[in-house]
This record gives sequence, C-alpha cells and structure tokens, in this order.
Amino acid sequence: MKRKLIISLFSVIIILVGIYWYADRELIALKTGSTLPLQWDTPYNNDEEPIQLTEQNQDLKNPNIHLTELYYLPTSKKLQFGLWYSKRDYQPNQSKKIPDRIFQVTILDENGNLFEEDTVVKTEGLFDEFQRRSISIDLDNQDSIEITISLIGQDGTTITPIESTSINVPLDKIKQR
Repeated sequence: MKRKLIISLFSVIIILVGIYWYADRELIALKTGSTLPLQWDTPYNNDEEPIQLTEQNQDLKNPNIHLTELYYLPTSKKLQFGLWYSKRDYQPNQSKKIPDRIFQVTILDENGNLFEEDTVVKTEGLFDEFQRRSISIDLDNQDSIEITISLIGQDGTTITPIESTSINVPLDKIKQR
C-alpha cells in the first residue's frame, strides 16, 4: 500500500512538472536564452546580426528582477533585452498607484543623454512575466552606458521611482566589430 502511494505521488509530481514546462515553454526559452529577446521592426527585416554586450543573465535586487543578456542591433540602433519577475511579487496595484507597466528603464550615455522611450512586449507564464524591451539608442562612439531599472508608482501622469537598480555596461564588443 505504501509503495503504491509513493508511486502515485511521484506520478502526480511528474505530471505537474510536465504541465508547467508545456504551459511555460515560450517563457522558459526566453529566460534560458534559447530564444533571443529581440523585437524586429518588420517581420521581413530580421536578418540583422545582433551584438551580444553581456555574457550572462543577471539577478538584480531592489527591485527583485532578472535580466537576460543585452543585445545591440547596430543597423537599427536599438538596445534590446528581456527582464522577468514573479507575478506574485509585482502586480499592478491601483491602491499603491503602481501602473500596469510596473518598471521603467532608462539609459544614460557618456554624454549625459537620457533615453527612456522603450517598446515593451509582454509574455505571461503561470508564475512569471517576461518583458522584451527595445530602446532606440546610438551606441557608436560610446565606451559605456548606465542602465537604471526602477519599480515605479504613478499618480496621473507623474511617475515616481519607488526603488531602483543601476548597472554599468561596457561597450567593448561594439568597438571590436
């Protein structure tokens, strides 16, 4: 009897893991890098070769999010990457005035120019949400950039960062091409 219970429990666990992997297969592919987090302006103009700027995914604290490798499209002049987070931790909450967008990404270049207009494509999983981010920026003649990701609150049109993390990204790989 005890053996049948253990086999049944083990079978249920395997089935639940299989359902999770099947339901989140697109999200898992984006998180692991099997699918690059790139957005194309047109489906017919996607032969541009991206330059990978960072070597691995990064885990950030305050806010608690994860970033994929960063990619730069030199012809389109776009920085692209993905970020994902637990839906349980960060949900749109009107009582806290946190908008549907939840996170704001800004880039500061060496000349002091601030870039914050980005395109967001969301992919929802069972427990996580993945956002593909694309920001138009010319990285030629730059040595590094600073990327700031902020959890935001919004009151009307006023956006207030609640907590932020900044990372410095060297651009050596763009100069090597």
